[in-house]
Amino acid sequence: MTTLQHSAHVSVHLTDCSPQDADSVFDVLGAAFPAAVDRETGAHCERPPLLANPMVWISTYDVRTPGPAGEPAALGGSVTADLFGCHRPVRQLEEALSRSFRVEEEGHVVPGDQEVQVRLRLRSRVTVPS
Repeated sequence: MTTLQHSAHVSVHLTDCSPQDADSVFDVLGAAFPAAVDRETGAHCERPPLLANPMVWISTYDVRTPGPAGEPAALGGSVTADLFGCHRPVRQLEEALSRSFRVEEEGHVVPGDQEVQVRLRLRSRVTVPS
């Protein structure tokens, strides 16, 4: 965790998804945790073209001031979400995601004394119109 981050900040990295699905996830998280940590919500990084997943969308959320409970949100496909932060804030963010999406935990790592990394697979709870 950098000195610019607070223990209540959770970094979210989205991969394996379309830009529209990344926007849907960030919209849900922005409503659930409206206190902005950075102005670059939805920022993306391009990976080298030889790798299978060419885009990563990154944003950081402050979970100290939760917003209203989320509604189910549509996704065109599944989304891989990696959450980085302290245990309790990561779980709070995961709970917010589970109110809007079907969430399956695919991995859990404890990289430090206070930090965890959780990999989630997000799927739509609602039917996406064709």
